[in-house]
Amino acid sequence: MKQYTDPNELMKLPFVARQFRWRLQLELGQLAAKITYKPFGNCIDTSAIKCFLPSRGKEIEDTAVTTGQREILLAALKQTEPINLPVAEIGAWRGATTVTLAAATSRIIYAVDPFNSYPEAVASKEIMLNRTRSFSHVKLVQERSGGAAKAMARERFSFIFIDAIHDYINTWFDFLVWERLLAPGGMLVFHDVDDHVGTNLACRRILRRKNYEVWGYCPNLVAFEKLPGA
Repeated sequence: MKQYTDPNELMKLPFVARQFRWRLQLELGQLAAKITYKPFGNCIDTSAIKCFLPSRGKEIEDTAVTTGQREILLAALKQTEPINLPVAEIGAWRGATTVTLAAATSRIIYAVDPFNSYPEAVASKEIMLNRTRSFSHVKLVQERSGGAAKAMARERFSFIFIDAIHDYINTWFDFLVWERLLAPGGMLVFHDVDDHVGTNLACRRILRRKNYEVWGYCPNLVAFEKLPGA
């Protein structure tokens, strides 16, 4: 299986090497994303997709996912129920969307988040664990995206929700390492597809892939279906 360079590993390089291999790649990716930015809804025919909401809806406590986006998220999750494979959430934070997913399916949910040692992350982890305590099928994977994908390389998923680092190089890396673990007919969902230019560019690149098509969209969230046999 092809190995992809994890941007987080490049950050550990000595200063000079880090500037060329990580910082330059990061800045160029963000520049390209800013120059080419286009609202995702303008890139697709919303009348042709299976699930579309024109409004984001209301804010929800402890998550940037809104009520409209949550509706698309849950509809996509329901669509994958017959596949009967685990679910992955990349970027769990305080677990608000984790419990939303957990309440809607009995499938195992791997909640991936590094929860670093700084105070806010420690506090968020405690909130997340308390919030998900009653859902025995939620499993915390305390790793960065790349480390988790590597650790679960033999696993296959029915549904993957990516809401992690939103610059271009990290979003594209997340796509590359997680999409190959997604079963045909599964859903790959991205948050911040409109509000962050990096995620926007990565998702516009996915549009050009023949094995994915947009299944659902609400401003700032998109669900791609992996086509069987493509």
